[in-house]
Amino acid sequence: MSRGLAGFLVISVLLLTALGFVMLQSTGAYSLEGQADAMASVSRQAAWLMLGLGVAGILAFTDYHLLERWAWPVFWVLVVLLILCYVPGLGVTKGGASRWIAVRIPGVGNVQGQPSELAKITAIIGLAAWCTRFRDRRKHILWGFIYPLGVIAVPVGLIAGEVDLGTASLIFLACAGILFLAGTRLVYMAGAVLLGGVLLGATINQIENRKARVTAFLHLDDPDVSKLKAEIKDMNYQQTQAIIAIGSGGVDGKGLGESRQKMYYLPLPHTDSVFAIVGEELGLKGTAGVLLLFAMAGLCGMGIAIQAPDRFGKLLGFGLISLIVGQAAINIGVTTGCLPNKGMPLPFISYGGSNLFSCLAAVGILLNIHRQTRLAEDDFEIHPR
Repeated sequence: MSRGLAGFLVISVLLLTALGFVMLQSTGAYSLEGQADAMASVSRQAAWLMLGLGVAGILAFTDYHLLERWAWPVFWVLVVLLILCYVPGLGVTKGGASRWIAVRIPGVGNVQGQPSELAKITAIIGLAAWCTRFRDRRKHILWGFIYPLGVIAVPVGLIAGEVDLGTASLIFLACAGILFLAGTRLVYMAGAVLLGGVLLGATINQIENRKARVTAFLHLDDPDVSKLKAEIKDMNYQQTQAIIAIGSGGVDGKGLGESRQKMYYLPLPHTDSVFAIVGEELGLKGTAGVLLLFAMAGLCGMGIAIQAPDRFGKLLGFGLISLIVGQAAINIGVTTGCLPNKGMPLPFISYGGSNLFSCLAAVGILLNIHRQTRLAEDDFEIHPR
């Protein structure tokens, strides 16, 4: 069974990615990128896919222990890139968030990327390396809790400052899980989660747009309040249209390409709201299939982490698969009205090169952990101790 984990992980990821291109083909013409060229978004996503698959292949055959050696230099490079998001001329602001860096490449044009996508992975690598190096001090409040949490707070704070509270929260929760598995005292962890919740609430309260989103979410099913407060109705518009799309798809869906909500009724049908279009065009069968594929990927990822040959591999594998599954859970939760509105792509399916690249890179590392596990097992069979 252990030897099949990698195969099932690859199958689930390839099927999700293939579905993403099918849905992008269906929705691309109604996106901002597709107004001039309906295939523009497909072409860009394909380029990112090729780059991501290449990096995933390299990482799959590169001993993941090298990541442990280079964890902190790469970590601080990503911190610098996060800071560049705030620099005028380099940082790009969209929808009130400054998450992108734009670089002009001769012959190619402007290329944009989100440093926060790679920062998620480097934060996990850095923390896993820390917890491996200082495993004997895991119960110590400074070395096992305050110091590692303080270092991780740097990228989390920078990402939160970009007004990307969802990604910041995702990284924090994944890192909290790593600390828990590493053996940090439960009382420290409980305090960290409580403090994180308080800080998140305080930050939301200080940002009017995010505060309005939470208020709107609390009144999502209250039409009377929406009528009285126009801003609540506006904030609920995307989730309301997404729920309509999923509901109208029924069990079998309207058929590929037959979505009506994507025709400028549902905002961002190719990115944040793509799960709703899956529900409308492919119905319950399509959405259930997506959930099953993410569940399979999650179980395989956890299985790979559990069987990893050393502490670093176990913590690293857990953190990486937590990022992927956690992001999927947040996106689907928002789309179905279970969570407040938050722009976060659905891994492998949503349009977005940086996210696709980072998710494929994470899968590549997981495959290498599995490969190193098999090499260790084969070595044990040849040279039993």
